[in-house]
Amino acid sequence: MPKLRWNICLIFFLYTGLIDAGPRLATAKSATQNATLTGYTRARTILDLSAETEGKVETVFADIGEHIADNGQFACLDKTFISLDIEANATEISRTNIDIDYFSKQVTRYKKLLSNHSSSQLQLDDFERSQATARQQLRTLKIRSRELAERKRRYCIAAPANWTVIKRYIEPGEWLKAGDRVAQIGNFSRLLVPFALSMSEYESLMKHAQDIRLTLPDLQKSVPAIIERVSPAFDEQSRKIVLDLEIQDLMKQGRGGIRADLSIQIPNQANAVLLPESAVIERYEQYWLERPNGEQISVVYLGRIKREGQQSFIRLSGTAIKPGDQFIVHTSTDASDK
Repeated sequence: MPKLRWNICLIFFLYTGLIDAGPRLATAKSATQNATLTGYTRARTILDLSAETEGKVETVFADIGEHIADNGQFACLDKTFISLDIEANATEISRTNIDIDYFSKQVTRYKKLLSNHSSSQLQLDDFERSQATARQQLRTLKIRSRELAERKRRYCIAAPANWTVIKRYIEPGEWLKAGDRVAQIGNFSRLLVPFALSMSEYESLMKHAQDIRLTLPDLQKSVPAIIERVSPAFDEQSRKIVLDLEIQDLMKQGRGGIRADLSIQIPNQANAVLLPESAVIERYEQYWLERPNGEQISVVYLGRIKREGQQSFIRLSGTAIKPGDQFIVHTSTDASDK
């Protein structure tokens, strides 16, 4: 019971100020500065289309800036000769089937004659060999049929559906050889923005990788983004880390060349710290901080950096201070007295 009374009295004296509870302290925080980097959008993937076979261009289905149709065809070559080859092969298959039927009948017939001793084994062997040869030829022709069908399919140059044509190199009537480039297309449904970052910028970005936003000044909007890929190589010219951010907002008219600004908070190069305004003592246009042991340190005032609620923060620098140091917080009367 006496202990409880003592605690109640102690709380009363602390509340009324009759007992000094010690000075309030503020901890110096590392000051940061905003770095704005600018990049420009580009297609998520760019692909060169080439002809897989030679022939004359018959039809081109998409021009520069247009989308590939849902059937995935960019252009088709003249199929006249490949169609004739397919027809000739089909005729040969039909003829071979007739031969197989004939030799099968002969084999059956000569087997009966041989059982009645009305024929020789040699004649039966000849027809069986001819039958086997015809069947082998049929298998070869069927393989040839599949090959011709695949070649005919490739007479139409395929491309991913809904991709956009960036460059077009061919016109109807032009003769193409196998391997000739016909177009360059891109996937603009997903946009990337490349950036080159210093190590401090890269580390700051990775700390906030889950909350990256890009500002698009030309479109007057801000969009979320994610880190798509980071190059493991080192750029010798810029001495920076190259990475790509992917815009998550699906824009109706995705295109390259849209300006995108990336804001990153990086440590201040002057090794500045942030402290509440109430922790700074001003005397004769000079600024001081007071440690808990009473030591006063001269600092350089770099300006008010931000306001959170009713408390102002001041950016300061000095050789004797660093983030994590604690300093006494003064009332306005204390600061003016000092």
